[in-house]
Amino acid sequence: MEIAYRHFSRVDLLAISGRVDAASAPDLWRAIEQLFQEGRYRIVLDLAHLNHISSAGLRVLIDGRKRARDWKLTDLEGGDIRIANMPPRIREVFNLTGLTDLFEIYPDVTEAVGSF
Repeated sequence: MEIAYRHFSRVDLLAISGRVDAASAPDLWRAIEQLFQEGRYRIVLDLAHLNHISSAGLRVLIDGRKRARDWKLTDLEGGDIRIANMPPRIREVFNLTGLTDLFEIYPDVTEAVGSF
């Protein structure tokens, strides 16, 4: 798994490529946790080049989303983890696990970043 970072004024973009499995899921958690430690709770995950995600990877996304949403930046604004560019194979995993109802999923990064 590889993660590329891009910082915007209000949002951080993590482009994840390769495989997120039991071996690499802790690295993904550390990347998300690092943003949280910097007080950055608005995150877009670009999954365009992700070709596999295991249950361990899904757990990282669920836990990260919960933690981000628990953070209130103001009375009206909070954090979130949103997803862009989901490949069909990964969407199938999200559909089977019911996660398409949990996450906000956008067709591209521009829409996902703009949704904040």
